[in-house]
Amino acid sequence: MAAASLLVLLTLVVVACVAVAGFGGSVKIDWGSNNFVANTSGEVDKDAVIEGVLIINDDVYIDGAKIDRGVGEYFSKKTRKTYSIRWGKKGEGASVTEKTE
Repeated sequence: MAAASLLVLLTLVVVACVAVAGFGGSVKIDWGSNNFVANTSGEVDKDAVIEGVLIINDDVYIDGAKIDRGVGEYFSKKTRKTYSIRWGKKGEGASVTEKTE
């Protein structure tokens, strides 16, 4: 019975690896490591490399920089683009458009 359970577990791991690799990702399994992965919703990791606009809840990020609520226009030093920001009421988010000259 234990051998059958182990076989099922290994089969599921292989299927998961193939599914992830099929989408252009890669999976490395290190059975002896103490590493772990955590998924936290609504947060951007400090090491994340962001280019473009990201809106999570009421937070706006442009090219990795967090934009303070109320700012109406932002110039990105990273991409040299100017963005117009329209803020909704608290809890309604924001809309961001790239300004063209």
